[in-house]
Amino acid sequence: MARICSAKLSRLFPNQRFRSGLTLLELMVVLVILAIVATVAVQSLQPQVDSQRFESAARLLEEIKIATLGPAQKFQLDGTPIVSGFVADVGRFPRIETNDEDPEEYLSLSELWSNENQLAIQFPFQFRAGPAQPEDYSAVRLPCGWRGPYLQLPIGTSKLVDPWGRPPETVVDEMGTLERLQITIPLSNNQTEPQVLSANLSGGKVQVTGKVLLDRPESATVRIALLTPDPNSSLTSLVVYDDEDKQPGSFLFSRVPVGFRALVADVNGKRQIKYLQVTPNGPPVIFDFQARASAINE
Repeated sequence: MARICSAKLSRLFPNQRFRSGLTLLELMVVLVILAIVATVAVQSLQPQVDSQRFESAARLLEEIKIATLGPAQKFQLDGTPIVSGFVADVGRFPRIETNDEDPEEYLSLSELWSNENQLAIQFPFQFRAGPAQPEDYSAVRLPCGWRGPYLQLPIGTSKLVDPWGRPPETVVDEMGTLERLQITIPLSNNQTEPQVLSANLSGGKVQVTGKVLLDRPESATVRIALLTPDPNSSLTSLVVYDDEDKQPGSFLFSRVPVGFRALVADVNGKRQIKYLQVTPNGPPVIFDFQARASAINE
């Protein structure tokens, strides 16, 4: 029909050139073919897209872990391990925040990146001393406080989401402390169970043990304390952990946040301070305190 109309118009207007167009049926056939080609192309690219999302999800969890606990295997020139990250600076894990209007809508760890959060304002990085009461630890000073951002969000975004637009899932321990982050991969056509990627953060708090070498342990009066920052308890001074091991020749501190910390031994009126790096994901840190007559009287 289109060709007949074009021929008639050419006879009526010999000086004009007319082209025949597509009929509605022909146009529909072309659209159907394009739709089929597009569907096939998308299906053929889907495995590649899923693989890229998988890699992005794994990379996101690793970035959050590094921001929280610092990079692994980082050493000074003398071989001393360097512990950095949020827990090392602040003394606790970042808080899990939700939307007050809809708690199921969004989860945030904004203390990792936002310099406008309350922690960054009230607990900036600086040297802080131990408390003076009831025991005087004011001579002990540790560099601590928020010095982020520890994590960089993509430009134009203000929420921490995975490649599928969902916030990472959080798992807490029996004390409500952040223990693990995980991302559940959506099921594909040939899967029956979802795959879960996870980042273990439990190494952010470890056990510190050691012993005190004494000349006369039977007559010694020993007090061991560990000092660390913790803005949940104090914004201005360090927090003192008491020795959980009641034996005079040894000490035990559980759930110590990784980072630069201080051990203080008071033996028969003499004080010895030892600064140490508490490292994540490792065995308990063990130190021998030499508390003999030659010990330094601080």
